[in-house]
Amino acid sequence: MRTSRTLLISALTVIVLTVAAVPLLNLTVYTPASAAEAYIGALEKGDAHRAFSYLSSPTPASTLALSSEVLSAAPDLPREAKAETVSVDGDHAKVRLSYTLSSQEQTIDLTMVRLPASAGLFDRWAIEQKKWPTLTLDVSGSSTATVNGYGVSAGSVPVLFPASYLVGFDATYLKSKSERAEVTAPGDSHTVKLSPEPTAKLEETVTEQVTDHLENCVKSKTLMPAGCVFGYDTDNEIIGDVSWSLERKPQISLTASGNDLEVTPSTVEVRIKGRYRDIVTAAEHDFDEKLSFVLGGSVVVKSSQVSFEPRRLGDVSVG
Repeated sequence: MRTSRTLLISALTVIVLTVAAVPLLNLTVYTPASAAEAYIGALEKGDAHRAFSYLSSPTPASTLALSSEVLSAAPDLPREAKAETVSVDGDHAKVRLSYTLSSQEQTIDLTMVRLPASAGLFDRWAIEQKKWPTLTLDVSGSSTATVNGYGVSAGSVPVLFPASYLVGFDATYLKSKSERAEVTAPGDSHTVKLSPEPTAKLEETVTEQVTDHLENCVKSKTLMPAGCVFGYDTDNEIIGDVSWSLERKPQISLTASGNDLEVTPSTVEVRIKGRYRDIVTAAEHDFDEKLSFVLGGSVVVKSSQVSFEPRRLGDVSVG
């Protein structure tokens, strides 16, 4: 009986001492500055879930780039956090936070907000973030991109701060070099413009389309095949149909200029055969001519669909 009473007294003593110590702990341990440092510590470890506990933010439009996997794959994360509480006004506080990112020391002023107390006793502070930092991914020819190697939708992508991010895309037909962006404060917004480069698959697809286009053109029985960039011009009267054949296919390669994709100019040779009546003598003759011209054109990739618009560069030569 005496033992139970002793244990009860001891427990009550611990509770009293703990309650008495709460104000001191809230002033020295559970401070706005320590919460800001703990947030940076969570980021340094790549722990996005723990970092969220130190943020007071609206619901993000997308969480694809807010995972620990994306954070851990960052080329650089903050470290060496030092914070000081500048002022406290009720449930809000001002904190000056310093940290190192990409070998550069950064200093930002943060607004902190007091959350419901932990265990009903200890203060909890969080960084007040009225809007999420974002990376706006301006991607031509692709609806998706990658952030630190993980797929996201193109457009505005919420991310955690401070951190470095590698942004790029590698789709079926288009890819880009990775661009580095650093987000250093709440509300930061960075636009990353990615210029497309053709993949081997795109060159293969365009080659097929160019070949199909030319092979359809040489099926024509007329001097000027409809929708084609070549033809045969003569003042003589053509007797019957003519026949075309493709003698030399173009060597297809693609070049990118900004958001424009162009077929690199390449020489094409076709042959036309037929019979004509001389406009002066009225004599009939067979003819067999080889024509050459330079083929170019533009390529558009939209919604995973590839279209090729042919263009002849210069005149058709006969010989």
